[in-house]
Amino acid sequence: MNFLKRYPVPVAGLILALLALGNLLQTWDPRVRLALGAVALVLYAIYLLKLLLLNVKLKEPLENPVAASVLPTFTMATMLLGGYVKPYCPSCGIAIWYAGFAGHALLILWFSWNFLRGFSIKKVFPSWFIVYVGIAVASVSAPVSGRADLGRGAFWFAFATYLCLLPIVCWRVWKVGQIPDPAKPTAVIFAAPASLLLAGYMVSFEAKSQGMIYALMLLSLAFFVVGLGYLVWLTWKQPDFSPAHAAFTFPVVISAIAMKAVNASLGGALDILATLVTLQTVLASLVVLWVLVRYLVFLFASSK
Repeated sequence: MNFLKRYPVPVAGLILALLALGNLLQTWDPRVRLALGAVALVLYAIYLLKLLLLNVKLKEPLENPVAASVLPTFTMATMLLGGYVKPYCPSCGIAIWYAGFAGHALLILWFSWNFLRGFSIKKVFPSWFIVYVGIAVASVSAPVSGRADLGRGAFWFAFATYLCLLPIVCWRVWKVGQIPDPAKPTAVIFAAPASLLLAGYMVSFEAKSQGMIYALMLLSLAFFVVGLGYLVWLTWKQPDFSPAHAAFTFPVVISAIAMKAVNASLGGALDILATLVTLQTVLASLVVLWVLVRYLVFLFASSK
């Protein structure tokens, strides 16, 4: 029970990244996907136990806007997990996907009720993108449920909230500042929303607008550079491990997934884009494995 108490809420971001990285690497070697999925499943099961057994004791930590906005990475991971389960039990995989989708929708309502009332700019962090734009995972994983219509709906909701949130979050981080040290790793999340939207758009829409693709692609690349800059800077400034380092993982993975999808749609016609996909894939793999190893060391030390 003590281990569950110390099991960090942000680890859900690492679970999400492991599942996404498995999807990214499956064309290279399906066994890698299964291995990453197995590790993610173990971490996911522990997390689920924590939520079920310690839900009352989570009330105080989740009054923090950073912890509360990171929690939906668990429902995002649940939707991806459905894709791992479906080949072995189709009805189970679909049910898990729907559970993740419904759970994320409920978390959006819960978060909005708790943090939009009495709005304060100092409660805004880049992790707010997880809450509102994170549901776009449904558009990336829509083939699991066969509900492309829900995927498209999730995309448009995420797209609209991204346009609303982006100037607010930029103002909070770059103008207001005063981000507490434990929350600074969330700045890397800047790299995720546009890439997630781009990946979801490529999957859930048959008729695609070239203008939308290139607009999201430019946003994805621009904020990938921003997020990568934060990752390097924070790793140098704060070398000691923090559970918040889970925020480093999914943004780099989804950026690679998005560029890979665009490259595939173009038939690999642009050599520079193919090279970028390779570089992003290698970077994503290294970052996720680095954070995973440090997390395992952290958790093992905690258990002692």
